[in-house]
Amino acid sequence: MSKTAYIIFSKIPEPGYVKTRLASDLTPTSAAQIQTMMLQKLFKLSQTLTSEMTIFFAYQGRDPQTTATFLAQRPSWLQAFPQATGTLGFKMTQAIEKVQEQGFERVLLTGSDIPQLTAATLRRAAAALATHDLVLGPTFDGGYYLIGTHQTAVAPFLDTDISWSSNSVWETTVTLIQQARCSLALLPTLVDVDFKADLQKVAAYIEG
Repeated sequence: MSKTAYIIFSKIPEPGYVKTRLASDLTPTSAAQIQTMMLQKLFKLSQTLTSEMTIFFAYQGRDPQTTATFLAQRPSWLQAFPQATGTLGFKMTQAIEKVQEQGFERVLLTGSDIPQLTAATLRRAAAALATHDLVLGPTFDGGYYLIGTHQTAVAPFLDTDISWSSNSVWETTVTLIQQARCSLALLPTLVDVDFKADLQKVAAYIEG
């Protein structure tokens, strides 16, 4: 078994349920279609890593039938499990701990709305965990698209008092990591797609 796991953390694409901030500039259906495209591209990317990492899909669905249909059509290399109920930080913590409990030493987790994400960046993140406790990939809006851990508990940095919808997520998380005296590696800053302006910046990556 590979000692590295990669978790794709996402909602099931459904109009009115995903990318609601993007939907305000487009339509709920268009926003869900874009989310589907980003997820499918990420699924395809993950296939190139299956010899190095075990790939998991931590999902959250609203409509049971839509969720079941989507999961039935997922690629065979994705091991799917539902997200926990609670805050975003608690959900991410539970997903990472669930995988750590299976014996994986290095665990990476990303969202699904980072079209610029590449296999090389994920490999770089995994390699960084050979010499660091944690790795983060920042986004331009003050958040981060990737968190990775090498046998380090993430609850103190995720399941805590963080305003997840604000532009202070990155700064707060880094401060918590520094206060815990954990070593931290950083990845390149990328764009995550929340608004129409973000979409325009990375449209070529989604379509490519």
